[in-house]
Amino acid sequence: MGNLIRKHGEDYKILSNDLLKRCCTITGFKNEEIRNEHRKFFSIAESGRLKKSHMEELLGDYLPTTKRKHSKYFTKCVFSAIDTNNDGYIDFLEYLMSVRFFRTESPIEKADLIFRIIDKNGDHRVSKEELERTLICLQEFHKSLTNNHAIDVINDDPQLATHTIFEILDEDKSGFIGVSEFKDAWLKNETIRALFTF
Repeated sequence: MGNLIRKHGEDYKILSNDLLKRCCTITGFKNEEIRNEHRKFFSIAESGRLKKSHMEELLGDYLPTTKRKHSKYFTKCVFSAIDTNNDGYIDFLEYLMSVRFFRTESPIEKADLIFRIIDKNGDHRVSKEELERTLICLQEFHKSLTNNHAIDVINDDPQLATHTIFEILDEDKSGFIGVSEFKDAWLKNETIRALFTF
């Protein structure tokens, strides 16, 4: 995600004209949006390295509300999806790209982000266990919404819902859901989009 514009050794604390231009190019955001996000990021992560414990302060508006016992797992999943260089921190560019992905209207980009969130271990495939844990985390969020047919799918039994959804998504019957299988279902199946949209 962020590696496309990352320069070796750059800490992003100073928003130079070069960095601003690169950020605008990769995100499509206007200069002022980038400046605002830069101020916001560094007000929370003064060192330029956002820890998992502070992620919700910056990205809370984009994350679903879940029960406390499930939010820790879901936060780890989101953090892993954003921390693209796996250094245990989110830097400014990773943060900025995550904001772009959370805001995007592109169904392909949205599906890609959601897949990376579900794929907690980052092996580019989703297991039944990863799918079930994500559905359990999102169950409370869906219950809080009105007129959400996604809750009908997972309301009574997340395990049964996981089995049903897994059967739909695992087209090649490999025992895992690949990114192309997920994206294909995201584009074609309204229930899949409803289940994983937050």
